[in-house]
Amino acid sequence: MPTSISPTMSSQPSLPDHPKLRRIAEELDEVACAASIFDGSWNLVWVSSELKVLIGEEDEGKLGYGKHVVETYSSPTWALLITTESQLNMFQQHLPRYLYDSSGGKEEFRRTLEDALENWDDPPDWLPKDAVSSGLLDRFLQQVEPERPPLIWTSTFEFLRPGLPPAPIREFHIRLFEDEEFAGTVLLYEPALPARVLDLVSRGDRGMFERMARLVDPGRRRAAILFADLEASADLSRRLPSAAYFQLLRVATTAIDDVVVQHRGIVGKHVGDGVTAFFLVDDLGSPSAAARAAVSAAREIGTAVRAAADEVGDETGVLDPSDCLVNVGVHWGGTLYMGQLVTGGRLEVTALGDEVNECARMQQTAMGGQVLASKSLVEHLTDDDAHAIDIDPDRVLYAPLGELEGAGDKARKDAGTIPVTQL
Repeated sequence: MPTSISPTMSSQPSLPDHPKLRRIAEELDEVACAASIFDGSWNLVWVSSELKVLIGEEDEGKLGYGKHVVETYSSPTWALLITTESQLNMFQQHLPRYLYDSSGGKEEFRRTLEDALENWDDPPDWLPKDAVSSGLLDRFLQQVEPERPPLIWTSTFEFLRPGLPPAPIREFHIRLFEDEEFAGTVLLYEPALPARVLDLVSRGDRGMFERMARLVDPGRRRAAILFADLEASADLSRRLPSAAYFQLLRVATTAIDDVVVQHRGIVGKHVGDGVTAFFLVDDLGSPSAAARAAVSAAREIGTAVRAAADEVGDETGVLDPSDCLVNVGVHWGGTLYMGQLVTGGRLEVTALGDEVNECARMQQTAMGGQVLASKSLVEHLTDDDAHAIDIDPDRVLYAPLGELEGAGDKARKDAGTIPVTQL
């Protein structure tokens, strides 16, 4: 019989009744692991909050709570997330070990799959609808014998998400015992990457990665936009040794990214020595908070880059930090279309909308380390937020971008009428 499940608040996963399984479930959820737990009869009793997010399903009935592992993993909720080849490989690898813990043996497995096939409108590719009537299932089960599972074993599968390339995932099975009695199995899921690669990935800021993860489904969002670029970078690249210029780019980009992250923004594209960033209303809590964060970050970027350049100058002796000026533009995007761009070679957040192009033109117009802010961004500040960053929106004067000294042909064409002010 399936292990009973204790109901909890809908925002938290139901927990197993078994004390040891319950404790482990609570600890795994606390550290945001992607994990699941099956009882001693291989019935699903728990799915972590993080795994529910990855699966895209909160309904514990649809997840298969209380159902046997074979029925659970063969159901559309799970099967559509794994490539057909991975499903078949996992079934062949794990079935002998599932059988070892099954009191009903092969006949129980046969009944489970037969019942499931009757209820599935679209069964998985590796298990055709006529698997029972054609004798395919019986022939397969005849070739399988129970195998005592090791205490820990692993497998790898290809994880699918709409619009994204397959991701290799490593699955750890850990058998649990209580007073020498088999209590169940914990399954942990992690990227199937070498430790040295995970070491690089883990260097990023967790908070920003979580904000990026929320953009897995592209859509319309409100955000403050920031563009920053190192002034006269072409001259610097010609004048400095390549090693010194590369070092400058690395520390300058890191400094800008750090400022954006500190203000709960999302770093977008890096193009040459330029950086884009977004401060989402959804992340900051209000339009005013998003505008305030963008302005604060814009003001701090120049100081941060000069401090980083000072270290390069001291180390190399060939760089004057006063030459490292960063021009910044900040603008408001009311209906940006934002989402992730994920390929085999990169992961980044991008945004589409006229305001993105306008902000780029603002940054290109700024000179001598200026910060140019649009009227639409400044007027999203509440009195409290404006006061906190020393701005009085009622006294700020603006000028059309196209009338500024640094405005080029593209700026005048694409954003010439945008009212801006220097902060």
